[in-house]
Amino acid sequence: MSKLKALEEQFYDHYPNGFDCEEMKSIEKKHKLDTFLEQTHERFSVEAFESTDIIESFYKLINASTLVSRFEKPPFKNFISIISDAEREILKDGLFEFLHGNEEKGFNILVEVMSAHKVAKWPILTVLRAYYYPQDDIFIKPTTVKKILKYFEVKDIHYTPRPNYQFYAAYRVFLNDLKKEASKGVKPNNPAFSGFLMMMIED
Repeated sequence: MSKLKALEEQFYDHYPNGFDCEEMKSIEKKHKLDTFLEQTHERFSVEAFESTDIIESFYKLINASTLVSRFEKPPFKNFISIISDAEREILKDGLFEFLHGNEEKGFNILVEVMSAHKVAKWPILTVLRAYYYPQDDIFIKPTTVKKILKYFEVKDIHYTPRPNYQFYAAYRVFLNDLKKEASKGVKPNNPAFSGFLMMMIED
């Protein structure tokens, strides 16, 4: 906890009001978090899976998200354009399970279908739930996650480049446990809390 408090002190030195500072509000506005939260709940609700083109909605989310690297977007666009109807149905089933059903099953379905086309990347797999459940779920950006684990000297959670559910679940527990100990000004939601850690550790 001393390491966390050290980061908080640095953060408040720069931003005395935490995420309520104008500079932080400007960064949040750039990432359009409120817009993405609203859109994901509308476009990926249980009912939406019955009435809309979920794959098209998923593509639009990945393409628009500022959290996903611009280098990962073109391969994903190509993936969506070439997959078969059967693969689209598998992808849709995986997204539904991941969001609303058996989370582990859904995650593994997504990894399997995306891996066949070499687009099973951590940011693409985790951004949807990060927007849909911003207080509980996590966005995994490899460089950030590795820095956080190294800084806090975490020995029992091992990052792997190939996405796997065991790491995803373990890192989520770690981050949420850490967040419980953090002061209110650095944790309006999980994406912001991760952003706070990334900014301060990089400094």
